[in-house]
Amino acid sequence: MIFGRIKIYLAAAGAFIVALFAAYLRGRSDKGEAVERERLEDYVDTRKRMDQVDIDDSNAARKWLDDRMHRLH
Repeated sequence: MIFGRIKIYLAAAGAFIVALFAAYLRGRSDKGEAVERERLEDYVDTRKRMDQVDIDDSNAARKWLDDRMHRLH
């Protein structure tokens, strides 16, 4: 009788722990997706700015890319 109750309590505690762990993993997955989405949005913004620039001089283009690289790092 007592062992039956203990088994039920242990099963409930185990289910609770599994639910917490699943929620933790889901949160980590969502954060990873958000970081990837932000990185891709930054790429799109950068690409749009690059496409809008009209540079005929190759040295000016090289300087612009060098300045951009230093701003990012």
